[in-house]
Amino acid sequence: MSVNKIIYATKKFGSFDVHHIKDNHTFFYIDIINITKFYSGLFNFILDENNLLNYAQSTSGIKFTPSKKNFATLYRHLYYYIDSENSEKDLSELDSDLATILQDEFDTETKNDGRTIVRLSKIGRIGEYIFHIFLSQFFNFNCIIPKLKLTTDSNMSVYGIDTLHLAKEERMILFGESKVTKNIENGINLINRSLKHYEKDIRDEFMLVLSNQQLKSDVFKEIFGDVEELCINFVDFIEKAELEIIGIPIFIAHGDETDITKILEKLESNLKRLKFFGLETRYYIISLPIINKNSFVSGITKQIRLRMDKYEYELGKL
Repeated sequence: MSVNKIIYATKKFGSFDVHHIKDNHTFFYIDIINITKFYSGLFNFILDENNLLNYAQSTSGIKFTPSKKNFATLYRHLYYYIDSENSEKDLSELDSDLATILQDEFDTETKNDGRTIVRLSKIGRIGEYIFHIFLSQFFNFNCIIPKLKLTTDSNMSVYGIDTLHLAKEERMILFGESKVTKNIENGINLINRSLKHYEKDIRDEFMLVLSNQQLKSDVFKEIFGDVEELCINFVDFIEKAELEIIGIPIFIAHGDETDITKILEKLESNLKRLKFFGLETRYYIISLPIINKNSFVSGITKQIRLRMDKYEYELGKL
């Protein structure tokens, strides 16, 4: 598709201009032309206490009020985004294309035994949280369970399905994938790699999460009742629940590219939209330009630490 032929529409979403064509959406924070104001405003949006509290408590409509419980909840929640242990991957165990992308995205280190490892940061967890805000507040999808609550090891923000939502009227389950990358090309390449084995990931997600009675949300039960208790796998669930549509939301927070037309053209032309389980498969593509990944990571990490210090101080006063 030629860049010059793209004609996009624009919607307002809070402090964002959302430019879109077909299933592609790019969220531009309004102060993107002023780097200082851009990061300040974007970080305030991300760390909005109402959004954080609603995500941490798996609900919606909660308004933040100063209290010991709320300060403690927010402190614990923010800890997940910056805990010091980063996972490591041996580059020799990865195919050359993935190794090249990860070397570009993350720090590498050569061990005494000659192995080169890449350190995978926790920034993906921030991406998953922003992704959740857009899906819940812009698209009005219902969250089944925040995936951060299922984090049991440091790899879960990098591998596996990143978000589970529902569209109630369409009876559509959405299995989402998110990336935070230095440029949009890396993000698209990583998403395309993930989608190659997404049917297996969805099958695993059903077995580990959707079929787990302790994790099932009220909104899921409202739509599907207890039908998953009668199913041995996701294909069985499709039949017994009479599922007709599956949703695949994609989120890429990326540096470098800030040209609206070029972003939308790359999303439209280069992101592969596969069909899963023979169902109608709807994509919801979200781009968030962050100008520079390193600046974004260092800035949001600093702001999170300041917030944690603030909440710890407030707890000591109450």
